[in-house]
Amino acid sequence: MKRNLIIVFLTCLCASVFAQTKEEPKAKDDPMDISRQLEMIEKYGVPTIANVDEMKKKADALYEAKSWKEAVTAYEAYSKNVNWLANLLAQCVEPYYSASYDEKNKFSIFKIKSIVQFERKANECKANRNIAYVKIGLCYKNLGDTKNAVVYLHKGLDLLGIDETEYWALARNAMAEIIQFTPEK
Repeated sequence: MKRNLIIVFLTCLCASVFAQTKEEPKAKDDPMDISRQLEMIEKYGVPTIANVDEMKKKADALYEAKSWKEAVTAYEAYSKNVNWLANLLAQCVEPYYSASYDEKNKFSIFKIKSIVQFERKANECKANRNIAYVKIGLCYKNLGDTKNAVVYLHKGLDLLGIDETEYWALARNAMAEIIQFTPEK
């Protein structure tokens, strides 16, 4: 009797494990599908460095003028465009990142120098996007919109790099104030 119970138990256990590990068949990606790129261009156009820099200047001026509502709108547009620009710049380096270990080792150091500029600018764009999210959160906080302030501060804190200490402190302190947390000094 015990033996039959153990066999039934093990059968159920194995069936359960098998059901959990069985993968769903994945739809194959179409390498010729450009719908995502077309969607992004339709949404944001093709950003340029000059265009995105101008958007940042406008948003920063509104922020400095304490025009919080207008600054939110400007930073939201800027953050989306600078993110799209970062993606376009990063895509310029994609063949290198998609290469195998052996292919990368054969790649000339002189060629690497030429693509590093793209990676550096893409990272700069991402850092600016992260700061924009913090500033959007701060604008919402100044407008008294706690819900949106928390959303953007949370996302900003999620995206900020450890070296972005100024904006990390601003976001952290704003979040602490909203949630009424007073850290010890």
